[in-house]
Amino acid sequence: MKKLLLLSVLFSSFCLQAQMINDPSFDSKVSQPFYKNNSGPKVLIEGGHHNFLIQRTLLNPFIDLVKSDGYNPEIDSLPITKKYLSNYNVVVLNPALPFDYGTKKEVGDLITFSKEELDHIYNYVYKGGSLLILIDRTPFDVAMSPLLDKFGIKSAYGNVADSLHMVKEFGKNVIQYSKENGLLTDNHPILKGRNASEAINNVVIITGSAFKGNAFTNILPTSTNAFIGNAGVNTSLEQGSSQGLAGKVGKGKLVVLSDSEIFIAMLFGKNKVKVGMQMPNYDLKQFALNIMHWLSK
Repeated sequence: MKKLLLLSVLFSSFCLQAQMINDPSFDSKVSQPFYKNNSGPKVLIEGGHHNFLIQRTLLNPFIDLVKSDGYNPEIDSLPITKKYLSNYNVVVLNPALPFDYGTKKEVGDLITFSKEELDHIYNYVYKGGSLLILIDRTPFDVAMSPLLDKFGIKSAYGNVADSLHMVKEFGKNVIQYSKENGLLTDNHPILKGRNASEAINNVVIITGSAFKGNAFTNILPTSTNAFIGNAGVNTSLEQGSSQGLAGKVGKGKLVVLSDSEIFIAMLFGKNKVKVGMQMPNYDLKQFALNIMHWLSK
């Protein structure tokens, strides 16, 4: 019950930020790096848009992981321009807002990415770049919806729940996607990996939103039992049939995930609940690596 209560309020209160720390026990080592001697692509972890995970250093475990896999990641917050993006092979846009998280309750008409920035991001992918977008529950899904719109993806605002496929230990907003429960059915390279040892059999989405993009492969399809809650109102998921999309945009590649917590390795709350890639019994660490491998091929 304590874990359930902790996760039910995850990212919902500014005062809880002090209860989020990186897990020092997380093993970021990769036994067989995808790229040897750090010869891999340059990766931008974008941090110029009030990015909560960057401000709290919560993406450091992911950065350590991709470094171990041979990539060359860096956090930067310079203005997004065509020239700036051209320096990178893979760009990671993590949960962004037009203000620091916790200082306002609603996004309203405030702009997270300017029209010019959105154009530069789209053109970067269309001409051959690779982009990973990490969304999250409200208000991040609202703030980043213009970015999804640019790629023809529609967001369903709120927090997905699924009592049939939930992780019982944590509650209906923490959803298990596995081959065993039938939600991992696609044969996409991200789910297959390079060999059987890299195959994704079991992942979890923690308090994530949802979206729909018909031009992309739905690697994490919501079930018919799922619904979305926003401001106390539950609705069907007709506008959001996915929590994970992958596909081509022009010459480039795009992956969108509705949950950012699966790319961290955090200890949450006084009980130090493990949240993210170090959670036992899930393939989240390999899932993150497979996504990067597919984007950088």
